[in-house]
Amino acid sequence: MLQLFGRAENVPGEGERRSPRVGGTGLRRRGTGTTRQHPAATEMAEDIYIVDDDEAVRASLCALFEAYGFTVHDFESGTEFLERYVPGMRGCMLLDINLPGMNGIQVLQAMAAMGSHLPVIVVTARGDSRTNADAMGAGAIAFLQKPFGSGHLVGLVQDALLRH
Repeated sequence: MLQLFGRAENVPGEGERRSPRVGGTGLRRRGTGTTRQHPAATEMAEDIYIVDDDEAVRASLCALFEAYGFTVHDFESGTEFLERYVPGMRGCMLLDINLPGMNGIQVLQAMAAMGSHLPVIVVTARGDSRTNADAMGAGAIAFLQKPFGSGHLVGLVQDALLRH
C-alpha cells in the first residue's frame, strides 16, 4: 500500500508489475544521482517529470511511478525544471501550481514559448475554477486537486503518453 495524499492505495509490490501501456524501465531520482532499474522492466521507458516543492509529495509520486516501471525525474521548482528542459523532451509532466519563484502557470507559459509539446497534468492542493481555467488555457491537459487516487493519476498519465 502506498499512502498518497492521505489515501492508502494498492500499488504493485516487488516482483509484481502493472505495466503501463507505454512501457517503462526504472527510476532516476535526481536527488540521489543514481538510476535504479525496475526488476521487471523490459521495454523502453517513458519519462515522468515531477515538479513540486513538497519533498513528501515528490517521494510518493516517484515511488508510485517507479512501481509502474516509469523513469522518474523530480524537481523542487519550475525554475529548476526549466534549467534542464530540452525542447523535444518526451514523457509527461506532473506540475504543482503553488511553487516558489515561478508558479505553475508561469512554467506552462515558458514551456509554450519554447514550443514544448510535453503533456502536463497540473496537481494542486489549492485549486479553484479560475486556477483550473488558467492552467488549461496555458496548455495543461488535465487539472487534479489533491487528494486524488493514484489509479486515477496513473490512468491520466498513461492516456497522455498514448496521445502525445
